[in-house]
Amino acid sequence: MERIIQLNKSKCTACYSCVRNCPVKAIHVNGDSVYPFIEADQCIICGNCIDTCAYDAIHYSDSKQRVKHLLNSYDKVAAVIDPAIAGEFDDITDYRKFVRMIRLLGFDYVLDMSFGVDIIAEKFKKLTHEDFNGKYYISSCCPSIVHLVEKLYPDLLGNLAPFVSPNIACNIVARKVYGPELKTVHITPCVALKKEVDRTSGVGKVNEVLTFIELRELFEEYNLSETFSEYSDFDEPIGYKGGMYPISQGFLEAANQEISMLNESTMTIDGKSSVHAIKQFLEHYNFIRHHYNIFICKGCIMGPGMSKGGEKYKRFALVKDYMHRRLSGFDLEKWQAQMSKHSNYEEFNTTYTEHRYELPEPDELAIRIALNGITKRHNNKEVNCTGCGFATCRDLAYAIAQNTAIPEMCVTNTQIGNVETFYNSKIITEELEMVKKELHTTRDSLEETKGLLDAKNEALSIFVRGLNTGIVFYDDNLKIVESNLAFIEILGDDVKDIHEVIPYLIGADLKSLLPPGLISQFQYILHHDETHIVRDAEIDGKLVKMTIFQLIPFKLVGAVFRNLHLKEERPEEIIRRVSDVIEENLRQVQQIGFILGEGAAKTEKMLNSIIKTYD
Repeated sequence: MERIIQLNKSKCTACYSCVRNCPVKAIHVNGDSVYPFIEADQCIICGNCIDTCAYDAIHYSDSKQRVKHLLNSYDKVAAVIDPAIAGEFDDITDYRKFVRMIRLLGFDYVLDMSFGVDIIAEKFKKLTHEDFNGKYYISSCCPSIVHLVEKLYPDLLGNLAPFVSPNIACNIVARKVYGPELKTVHITPCVALKKEVDRTSGVGKVNEVLTFIELRELFEEYNLSETFSEYSDFDEPIGYKGGMYPISQGFLEAANQEISMLNESTMTIDGKSSVHAIKQFLEHYNFIRHHYNIFICKGCIMGPGMSKGGEKYKRFALVKDYMHRRLSGFDLEKWQAQMSKHSNYEEFNTTYTEHRYELPEPDELAIRIALNGITKRHNNKEVNCTGCGFATCRDLAYAIAQNTAIPEMCVTNTQIGNVETFYNSKIITEELEMVKKELHTTRDSLEETKGLLDAKNEALSIFVRGLNTGIVFYDDNLKIVESNLAFIEILGDDVKDIHEVIPYLIGADLKSLLPPGLISQFQYILHHDETHIVRDAEIDGKLVKMTIFQLIPFKLVGAVFRNLHLKEERPEEIIRRVSDVIEENLRQVQQIGFILGEGAAKTEKMLNSIIKTYD
């Protein structure tokens, strides 16, 4: 089944104006998407969202192609015209011209819906006055009001006037006059009437619906205008005061009912207040004690099927002027005879069916969490500004807990958030400028430090490589960082060949150069807190005294290898020289550590500043 109201996400800006203005909250926003979603089972097809969307992201289904297909068939087709057409086509000076233009589209008959209004208005008057027995009724002329009662207030189904709408009444009369096979296309300002295509059957069947906007588009497509049209009047039967129906009070006038505030027994209600009026009818029935003549729009002259930007009182005047001209010389006796003939068909009576829509009740904890989220900027005070479209902050929190709304719909919360964001952005900009300056300073300092470290590393390499005692430094991956020829000499001829390819074995893996038993010693000093290990070992047939010591804990380790087979090496001299080497290396390491620590401290300070800023 086609959705009548549709949302185009490619045009939607997620401003939530439609959500705020939906009178029954049928447009949901949940955590899965920022875009609104129209819940068809809850929607009453009032079209309010279409009018309120500034980006044309919401539209109703287009019926033009189906109507053209119907007009090209062999069926007889009648156009049923809502009298609000006079308020739409202010560019056509005589109603008989647009009747002719409609015939030129291919319609066999052009009927005035006001005759159906006359019939239902008379029945409503009889129900609420002549046959009144203490029960108060709600008029069933507006399809959106019928949907509202069926879906949200089904307890009032018995209070809906048990008659079909004037549109369907006109279909019934048309088929009685022109044959049961007649097809009807309603031309109307009402979008909700499109739903009647699926809801109706039999003699009251609505085959297709064109809005006035779609009718204009067909006129343009077929190049039809008043300039090239002759006069043509409606086919009979023609209505009387039912032509005032597009003005909400006009329905009561068509029934010749009392409309003074003091004496009226039927209240006329239109616009968004109609939803609240239905609710109050249910809750305060014993106090209200009035019938309702009720419409979802501010009169059909302001229906969503009319061109946007229309002025209500201008349209009011156009409809009134149209009625004066149409009723000039009106044959009242003929109308009365047709009313007598056609007003008693059994098909005018109907009942309405419950289509209740209910969401699961959220638990109180979820509501309280949502409420806290939207009121925390106000010290947990419920502002109840209604800017979100809900009557209270709690109502919005309730919808959030149901996953049909999101906290961002809270207007006051968002405004405060925007101010805070602006203020925070200003602070962040200022802090970023400071960070930028400090980063430049740090970069210069790091470059200076890097130059100094490079010089020290070069001096250290020269120092190590000039020693007669074997020296090797390795990192936490057991990769050689520095070594000398004495170390390579101890390892043997095979390693000398490697030295030819990889000078001083820089980057070579110790595991591939030393016996596994020694490697475990190297790994132990790397991963433990001990400052040094002294061991005797045999490498390549040579007895070696090996001292392993930490330079940077867990990062850099050094080792000294003394070949005990060399006669010129006396133990005391070796010990003294090794001690000097160790002291010199420790001094160098301390200097390197100091420089690295200073640079790291500055870097850490800057990084913490950046992290704090972005937090």
